[in-house]
Amino acid sequence: MSFSSELKSEIIEQPIKASCCRKAFACALLASKAKEQNGTVALRLENDVQAEFASKYVEEFFGASPVTARPKSGGRCRVLEFASKSAMRYLDSIHSQSALYSVKCPACEAAFFKGLFFAAGRISDPSKQYLLEFSTANASDKFLEALSGIGVDARTTVRNGRTDIYVKKSSIIEDFFAFIGLNSAAFAFMNAKIESEFRNNTNRIVNCETNNISKSVTASHKQISVIDELERANLLSSLPEELEATARLRIKYRDLSLSQLAAVAVPAISKSGLSHRLKKIMEYAETLLPGVKK
Repeated sequence: MSFSSELKSEIIEQPIKASCCRKAFACALLASKAKEQNGTVALRLENDVQAEFASKYVEEFFGASPVTARPKSGGRCRVLEFASKSAMRYLDSIHSQSALYSVKCPACEAAFFKGLFFAAGRISDPSKQYLLEFSTANASDKFLEALSGIGVDARTTVRNGRTDIYVKKSSIIEDFFAFIGLNSAAFAFMNAKIESEFRNNTNRIVNCETNNISKSVTASHKQISVIDELERANLLSSLPEELEATARLRIKYRDLSLSQLAAVAVPAISKSGLSHRLKKIMEYAETLLPGVKK
């Protein structure tokens, strides 16, 4: 089951109690997905379960008993077909009315947008992508305006001659689902974002440490190579005493890191002090050995 389907099943399991809110939900179903078809209304839903759930709202608020049909194109989608003058009047008024629904109580707005998501919404799995889409059959401009009214900054795109509405910003998606009462979805997006940020931070730290280790290994190999050349040329003794001791320590313990090398040095020396001496050796080598660069 997809993430969208799970959320729509959750909507089915959460009955809307207030009649005014139930009507707002029913209006969203029709406004987003219903079309007039040969004197009847055709409401397209994703599957049998959603069609059965939506039919109860059609019967309650539009006084008709829908017939469930399969679309000619096939697939799992189902079409509720019914004759209802009140539903036809509502569909005819969508473009002329300033609002898509009537607000009778504070919860009506949430119920309407819950109906919009139920009938026309799709949501990606937050662990893979942040994307909320609405594919409406009617008045996409009206829905875009309505979403803006609740603080959802959405965009539109045209696909196969149809205008779809989408949101890609995770914080806006979280707020939308919290607004319509699907807190599980809001928390899923929050958790996905936290996990993503944690992974990105971990990768940055690992990459940084890997780069530092790589640089240290490269520098160590260069230093050992130059010290070996000084030794073959019998030039180590020409270095100042403390630098000669450091050079011999470096080639004695070739595989030790700089911090490990500092730990075995006698007398004791700090890592930064040891690093400074090795740099000085490289500077001397530039003078003593032709062609050597730091």
